[in-house]
Amino acid sequence: MKKLRKLLLMAVISVMMLIPADLAYAEVRIPAIQPGEPIQRVDTLAWQATLKRTVRTKYGRFKAGTRVTVIKGGSKCIIKLKGHNYKIASRYLNFKKDLASIVGGSDYNTSTKIAFANQKTRTSKTSYLIWVSLDKQRLNLYRGSNRRWELVKVFKCTTGMMNMTPVGNFTIGWKKHSYTGQYGSPLYFYMEFSGSGFHRWPGKGVGTIGTHPQSHGCIRLREKDAVWLYKNVPTKTKVVIY
Repeated sequence: MKKLRKLLLMAVISVMMLIPADLAYAEVRIPAIQPGEPIQRVDTLAWQATLKRTVRTKYGRFKAGTRVTVIKGGSKCIIKLKGHNYKIASRYLNFKKDLASIVGGSDYNTSTKIAFANQKTRTSKTSYLIWVSLDKQRLNLYRGSNRRWELVKVFKCTTGMMNMTPVGNFTIGWKKHSYTGQYGSPLYFYMEFSGSGFHRWPGKGVGTIGTHPQSHGCIRLREKDAVWLYKNVPTKTKVVIY
């Protein structure tokens, strides 16, 4: 029996030596694709907000303070008002509450995540691609190349409150083990993109990661996930925020 255990252990070690270091570092726990699994509709994060000023449209005049639903955030938002959609700059909105569907719901299935990455051209200057789902508060990490991306890791994350995380396509510009931002606190395992960045959760309350947006625009991660990302994902990697 002892001899058999020793042989099994040696076999496991031999297999582990063949696995790339970045994948061996953190166990990949991606739900298997189920037979007949549907491709779900992907939405970005919606918000409850109010108008900061009076807005005139062909459907009527809406006073400052009117409640609206923001169906797409970013610097140029899309709001739903009295059954119609309008484009409006974010500076004219007071963001009151996020409507993250992950609260009381579940994450997208694996088929949907793979389809999102491969349904259109998504190039990266590295072998990695990152999709941060604002609605699900999840960082999805892919490996491969354009239209051949494979999902290898999913991290819970916390994004920006009050629509503070930029929406769009970006690139990781630089990395720094410890970076002190404008709010004065050191941010560890920092990876910059578009003036924001990925970093370790800076304080207490780790259990709240993955539910509601709470940061000042950055993507907060649990320490073990931030370390993994920092060590394995290089600069120039494409980042999709939606």
